[in-house]
Amino acid sequence: MKKFGPYVGVTGYMLRFEVNEALKMVPEGHPYRLMVGVLMSLRTLKGQKNRKPNRYPEKDTVAGIFVDDDRTLNLVHYNTNQPETLFEQMLAVTEISGPYLDGFQLNICWPELSHLERYREKYPDKFLLLQIGGGAMKKTKTIEGFEEVIKDYLPIVDAILIDSSGGEGKPFNLAGDAEYLRAVLKYRLDVGIGIAGGIEPLNLHRLIPLLNEFPSLSFDLESGVRTPEDEMSLDKMLLYLKRAFLLTLKWGS
Repeated sequence: MKKFGPYVGVTGYMLRFEVNEALKMVPEGHPYRLMVGVLMSLRTLKGQKNRKPNRYPEKDTVAGIFVDDDRTLNLVHYNTNQPETLFEQMLAVTEISGPYLDGFQLNICWPELSHLERYREKYPDKFLLLQIGGGAMKKTKTIEGFEEVIKDYLPIVDAILIDSSGGEGKPFNLAGDAEYLRAVLKYRLDVGIGIAGGIEPLNLHRLIPLLNEFPSLSFDLESGVRTPEDEMSLDKMLLYLKRAFLLTLKWGS
């Protein structure tokens, strides 16, 4: 059965041990899932090292990170500098990511719709999340320009993530994020929506205005739980999840 959100997310898992520890923070019966984000790029798909080796696992280890648990939403966060062959790349990623892969977060600036349509036809049970990063925002220039483009993606994808930071942890803009979220819901009310960028274990209270306006809003962090050596900080990750699941209990039910 296809999985959906809402979710509390952590991106940058390298080990199944980290995922198992994270699952201990998910309260029984909580309406939010744990989004397990595993980073992949065309470089790692080809068996090469990414410039952030502590965030991008080797391709042969990806399937072993995901767990078979209904409380998780297991997504590969994928980026490529060859979007013209995205469909074929998604097929390859699906093949190596194992049976517990639930879908993709596509960190790609406005991918060609035909690639998503072809993948959706072949894998209708996979969750497709489109990240709207700074590049996508810059390309559409205005909120009106964004609306003109995003409405064509909404019949195909399951969710939209607003993230102008691109995984660099830049502070999120409440007013700006809300404007983009409203624009998405203007065209499809039942699509999943989420934000990322600049979220940390100790600033989750800043999400409350957005949760008040957008119940069941998903959110995700990456840089906010890293050590100075760019490794996953288990302590920071567990603190974030404990606080995030407590915060979302009110809005997810």
